[in-house]
Amino acid sequence: MKLLRIVTVCALAAAMAGCTQRVVDFTAISTKNVEIAGKRGQRVVGRDVGHIILFIPTRIPEIKTATDRALETGGGDCLVDGVVEATFWYIPLIYGQNRITVTGTVINTREK
Repeated sequence: MKLLRIVTVCALAAAMAGCTQRVVDFTAISTKNVEIAGKRGQRVVGRDVGHIILFIPTRIPEIKTATDRALETGGGDCLVDGVVEATFWYIPLIYGQNRITVTGTVINTREK
């Protein structure tokens, strides 16, 4: 009976466990169409991928890293008309991926 109580308490504690993770930090953000002065570049894509081996995540992908990779690809310092997508797939006890993809039009505000 005592063992059943211990197992029950442990199961409840595990079920109520949670975590918090930082999703993104930003300088400017809007869901509205805005005009930003600067030289417009091409549409770019940046990705950040985390792998899951067995059931252990190797890392958690970040929107910031995906955004930085998109900006580096386009040679700018701002993205407009952006879309952020999160993709997750997993084959239990074998392998999986957690991916963040950022797509947008790059702008270099330092060039006119």
